[in-house]
Amino acid sequence: MMNTKRRFLRGGFTLVELLVVMTIMGILGALLFPALTGGKRKADQVICTSNMNQLCKFISQYARDKEVYPESSRWMGTSSVEDGPLGRYTKEQKIYVCPADTQLKDTLKRHSTQRLTSYAYNSWFDRKPYSTSVDMSRAVLFMEPRVGSGGTMQTTFQGVGAPRLTDRHNGGGLVAYGDAHVEFFNQQRFQKNKDIIFEVTR
Repeated sequence: MMNTKRRFLRGGFTLVELLVVMTIMGILGALLFPALTGGKRKADQVICTSNMNQLCKFISQYARDKEVYPESSRWMGTSSVEDGPLGRYTKEQKIYVCPADTQLKDTLKRHSTQRLTSYAYNSWFDRKPYSTSVDMSRAVLFMEPRVGSGGTMQTTFQGVGAPRLTDRHNGGGLVAYGDAHVEFFNQQRFQKNKDIIFEVTR
């Protein structure tokens, strides 16, 4: 009884007690980490979806104002997004960048102009008149291509000649359409259905 009182007065913990607490914390961390990681990935996908939705709307606004769609070779600008055709509508670099595209984020921190965006524009729209009669709900405007070695990436593509889709969103990537809606595709579904996905803009 006296030993117990002394231990409480001392206010310390035994080695066994500390080990038990550390073990419990480790188990809880192992259980919670996948959930936290999954939540971060989902949040990145939501932000990326919003980015692509906004880009589609800005492209459409540009096409309405100029009566033609932007040139594919400089749709995102040359040295910065501000000098691109969409610079008059937004100067926010972040909407050109998928938050899960860590290579691009690191490049921009170093002020490199190797590439300015995580997204690729369908060059089928290159300087086409705004009045072009296509079903915009089925016409792909942007996609998320896979990033190659050294951070290189196609920033334009032509219909079914599209590059491989990224897998940074839980094994897949996003495709945005002319009416500004965005869809998620996994790698297998994208490759298998390319002809259907790009049917309007072959």
